[in-house]
Amino acid sequence: MTFEADVVVSSGLDNPRDLAFHPTPGLHLGNHSEGRVFNPDEGEELWVVNGNSHGITIVASFGTAAQQTIFRRDRGYYHYMNNVTALSFNTVKESGRNIVQDTVNYFAVCNDNLNDYVGTKEPNYFMGPTLYDTDTTSPHKAGKKNTVNRLGEDCSGDSADQCFFLHADMLHESPACIGITHDPEVVTAYGAVYWAFDTTGDKSGNGGQLVKFDFQQPHGPGSMDHSFAAVRRYTEVKLFRDENLSHSHAGMVVHPTKRVLFIVNPGRGSIVSVDIDSGRYSRTARAEYPIYSNKLPSFEYSIYECVDQEEVFIGGLKSPSGLALSLDGSRLFVAERGGRILAYEVDTGALLQSIDLSSRGYTSIGGLAVSPETGILYFVDMDTNKVVKIDAAGFTDSQCTYQSLADSGFQAALDVAKTEVESECGESTFSLTRDYTCEVDGTIPNSTLFEQVHTDGYASDNPDVQSTAGMDASAALLANRTDCEYDSDLNFDALLLGGYYCHVCLPRNDGSSCDAGGSCANVQWEGFTCDNEFFIDLDYEKGNLVASSHYFNTSFLSELELVAGVTYRFTVRTGAANPVLIATRPDYLPVLTVASRSIEPSGAVSKGPILLKSDSATPSVLYLTSPGASAIKLTIRGGAETSDWGPRDSSSSVAPLFHATTTAALVSAALTLVPLL
Repeated sequence: MTFEADVVVSSGLDNPRDLAFHPTPGLHLGNHSEGRVFNPDEGEELWVVNGNSHGITIVASFGTAAQQTIFRRDRGYYHYMNNVTALSFNTVKESGRNIVQDTVNYFAVCNDNLNDYVGTKEPNYFMGPTLYDTDTTSPHKAGKKNTVNRLGEDCSGDSADQCFFLHADMLHESPACIGITHDPEVVTAYGAVYWAFDTTGDKSGNGGQLVKFDFQQPHGPGSMDHSFAAVRRYTEVKLFRDENLSHSHAGMVVHPTKRVLFIVNPGRGSIVSVDIDSGRYSRTARAEYPIYSNKLPSFEYSIYECVDQEEVFIGGLKSPSGLALSLDGSRLFVAERGGRILAYEVDTGALLQSIDLSSRGYTSIGGLAVSPETGILYFVDMDTNKVVKIDAAGFTDSQCTYQSLADSGFQAALDVAKTEVESECGESTFSLTRDYTCEVDGTIPNSTLFEQVHTDGYASDNPDVQSTAGMDASAALLANRTDCEYDSDLNFDALLLGGYYCHVCLPRNDGSSCDAGGSCANVQWEGFTCDNEFFIDLDYEKGNLVASSHYFNTSFLSELELVAGVTYRFTVRTGAANPVLIATRPDYLPVLTVASRSIEPSGAVSKGPILLKSDSATPSVLYLTSPGASAIKLTIRGGAETSDWGPRDSSSSVAPLFHATTTAALVSAALTLVPLL
């Protein structure tokens, strides 16, 4: 067959593992976010998880001329999104649930780590899926703080700040998880049910297991209450990762009408199918799996047995990875990491078509996704950092035609048999995959199990961390802990519970997301501040720019002293009538050449960040300028002498004064100054 593999996203990705289409484009970003303008009514919205950068690239107005990307992650990514490898949205819009309880437009991520804080702490296995609410624009979500700035302030709406996700819940029973999918059921009150691929299992080496997470009543942003949830382990569903791969993805998808879960089993080269409404309670999981989220009886942690499954629904695959259903549910698309994508008929498991992309350089395929609007298939390639569209008649709903291999006579006989058996034996008693001899292990649980809990995590019994009422101010005592070693006694989870977003023991810049070279200060329970972040406003009465700093808790009216080798973030909030530029003289000169083009007033930054990446070649004196306002002088210690620098006409043939990008159309303005020849 003929097909085209077109690259549709090639920037802003860092080892992408999975991708999914947001069910309500524009709901998260709205018309404005981080000082940028978005077009929520144009195109679809694609979300891509990145393993190396521990966050999500949002592709807004996907497939249109207005397409643009923005990167976003959790402030505590080293726990909540560490090596994120899969995501799934709740896309069920007509569930009939109470609007306040409904978790439509939420998503959950799966993290492939053992809670090691990006390799800086001895693993304690207290890890599992993290749940997020993407809705920042609906009236009934006002004040929910589903996104926040560094300081923990609401970042929804027309904010100039950099925004971060704030998790709505997290459970901790599937460390080293490589796959997750939402269950589109409409029975539970909140609809926050997800199925996950736990690679660790019982740590016996006999594979991982399927785990069902029902967040039941998500605790919401800012809380750490995990007492209302149900986690069920399906120990008979054996799942294996490919041990030869350092980073993995295992696709999972629930068929919406058949109620069958399809799971990629990479280590066995197969697809497993599971009837997710089957299985029976066997016993509590607390004895055999002593790491869990909460000790209260309201937290269910169980083992289910006698589930209906086909261990090899599809076999003979080579390191399978991504998985997706066609829009009509008739075909199952399967990716092999090495470059092949195959289409199977759901009713029979028969192979319909396959394509090989390895010759085009795609040999690390991760997740698959089908556009809910067009039915077109997309995939991520991890090593090339690309999202690719498969434009082929055999792989799209609009032109695909094939002859079903299902035997209509067999299906009719099956329906008759099902009706007869269930009329006599009861509903859901007929199955082609059930082991009718299976008996559950009905061990009576020891009541003391409900008085124990994993003490290395959020439910730590350390009095410096929390009391029975929740967060305790005595956690301030943790501020002075410096025993940060890999195998030290300090519990890094306790730092998060204790309200630490900046701490000397937390990984990568003390745990903060300050820009390169910056230092942070913790604001307990709220967030952190950075010494290399300044907010630029206009004093209309005095007619001058003002730079303010949360870190220094002061304002600067005429001069800032900076240091070469640090990236400085200037978050501009002056408004459209007062754009701001960085220049080598205090005059506002919008005609300076920038990245081989001129900056016009409309291209300057009036709301959003400018990133100044200073080094030894940066002039020792620069200016933040705005038309009609007194400039702010930037004195850069360790910068270059300014005699070799100066303004130039945009028609000159010499090297440009600035090499930069602006936030008017891109994520940020990264100004790297180069000397004038």
